[in-house]
Amino acid sequence: MISEEDNILLIDKKGKKYMVKCRGKFHSHYGVLDLNEVVGKDYGIKIKTHRGDEFIVLKPTFIDYIEKMRKMPQIIQSKDAAMIVAITGLNRGDKVVEGGIGSGALTIFLANVIYPGKIYSYEIREDFAEIAEKNIKEHKIDNVFIKMKDIYGGIEEKNVDLVALDIPEPEKVVENAYDSLKFGGFIFAYTPSIEQMLRFREKAKDYFKIKTIECILREYESKKLGTRPKTLMVGHTGFLTFGRKIF
Repeated sequence: MISEEDNILLIDKKGKKYMVKCRGKFHSHYGVLDLNEVVGKDYGIKIKTHRGDEFIVLKPTFIDYIEKMRKMPQIIQSKDAAMIVAITGLNRGDKVVEGGIGSGALTIFLANVIYPGKIYSYEIREDFAEIAEKNIKEHKIDNVFIKMKDIYGGIEEKNVDLVALDIPEPEKVVENAYDSLKFGGFIFAYTPSIEQMLRFREKAKDYFKIKTIECILREYESKKLGTRPKTLMVGHTGFLTFGRKIF
């Protein structure tokens, strides 16, 4: 049931999504919605603007929220975050250490996957930490702990399932990550450039079994004349390098 002040997802007739608070009026180019009309109703209800155009009201998922949340640095996209979970096998109750919280997109993704497990995020930039903390609180997540410390200086947590790094020089964390991880645990590094990826691999190969992948996302469209890939696609975002502690 929808309550006043809930975050709700509005979808217009063209499929565009809007994340809003359930209160007052919502103005769009289709007209004005009175959101008070949906308070006390079930999700999935349709609501009309003053011009008669319909919107569907849905309960947002954490993916919807990540897409719409405030972002300062470039985020790790959901396609890449999903690959992290798929390859490492993260599960409920796991423990994650994160180097570089950014806007908190990956943090929110992983926190939902491992809940009630905990994430310990190391960050040195107060502006990034402030934005991430606001995004995390807005999503009502309580299993993330932000530490204003430099992960290059060491990792305090032990028996960790995953150390996830989105920092300029992840190779500097390899030894400390090895000591913090449980056997069978993973280190992960997100690197935009080949040079960064190679430096990390060169350092990590003596400690972990290494694999690097890239996730390319291509959507298809279907029309009367036929089905084809869309002209625009999500190409290179970053290299995903994984290392597993097996020796």
